[in-house]
Amino acid sequence: MGKPVCWPAILLLIPAVLYTTSAQRVAKTDEIVEKAIEAMGGLKRIHAIHSLVFKGFHYEGSYKQEFAGSKASTAIMVRMRPGLRLVGCRPEIPACDGQWSSIVEAFDGEHGWELNWPKQRLVKTVNKAERALRCGAEFDYLFIDYKKRGFAASYLGRKTVLGDEAEAVQVDQDGCSSAIYYFSPITFELLMTELTIPVHARGDAIRMVAVHREFMTVNGVRFPSRSEEMNAATGDVIDGGAWTSIEVNTLEGAKIFSPPVVHPIGITAVVLRMLTKSGTSTPQEMMSEYFSFRATEEGQRTEVVYDMNWLGYELLKVDKYDYATAVLGQVVTENPSSAEAYDNLGEAYLQKGEKKKAISAFQHAVDLGLKDPDVRRKLIGLCKEEGCSTSVLN
Repeated sequence: MGKPVCWPAILLLIPAVLYTTSAQRVAKTDEIVEKAIEAMGGLKRIHAIHSLVFKGFHYEGSYKQEFAGSKASTAIMVRMRPGLRLVGCRPEIPACDGQWSSIVEAFDGEHGWELNWPKQRLVKTVNKAERALRCGAEFDYLFIDYKKRGFAASYLGRKTVLGDEAEAVQVDQDGCSSAIYYFSPITFELLMTELTIPVHARGDAIRMVAVHREFMTVNGVRFPSRSEEMNAATGDVIDGGAWTSIEVNTLEGAKIFSPPVVHPIGITAVVLRMLTKSGTSTPQEMMSEYFSFRATEEGQRTEVVYDMNWLGYELLKVDKYDYATAVLGQVVTENPSSAEAYDNLGEAYLQKGEKKKAISAFQHAVDLGLKDPDVRRKLIGLCKEEGCSTSVLN
């Protein structure tokens, strides 16, 4: 007969081993975070900053020096503690020279809003768009004071991302996408930030990595001054931004983050009423608002495509697919030779999950002369899934 096994003693050893492993992981996480904070300039300097005004430019695709000129759009971003954010210009911001940007979006601490100033079109954000603005309004990186802010952080080990080695730390924020921060294993400078988010606050979420290319030190704190957002799966550069100046602690009060009073008219007022009506009415009842306007003398002479496309995509943001296809389908009906109209309708069908209708719409767009490589990729991928043929394969 063998020697009896002391099971209780063995069972007591297992939690101890797990505890040690967990404790080591926590310690490693905190070690990386502390070194990253020091690389930025230290907690004291970071806490001393209560407002930031970034001024620079935004570009699409890969960065080229000439984008700093006429090919790039001017960009302004304003942040204030604890979670206020505004993208775009409004007259109260000194860097804006008393002007409004065409498009402004903001989070006022409770709600997000988006404004098209020339059209006086103001909307409160909801669903994915609201979540994106709220989550993006955090003043500090999530790894800074993560315990005090109620976030969970974990060390993921050393990873190779887009060809670079980095120490990876994931931070989970309730109700938001987890952020993965990649730090230099030598200097602990922040190299990349990864989020899994839907592009343009709609559709399926994809892994996006912001690669921080250049830095600027202001008030002793090191900030990324040029970053590019890349599709982690394909390596394609989606867009980027470069800051030419960063102003610290120049703002007082949070009024600039509140939406202004607007007075929309014409088709802009119509699509805003349609958007509101989509919450309580059928797609047909919503469209009756549009048909009533088009029947008037003003409606007959008004260019409506821009506003109707905007409405269609706003409806896609809140997953109202039948409403969106009704709107974008009407644009196609009124503009049967427009490749862009078919492209937009195809996007709506694709997001709705009606792949055969999406294929038909995208094929019409290509046949009408659309050269967008993204549409071609979607069409080829859909046809492989559905077993159809497409002229773009030829």
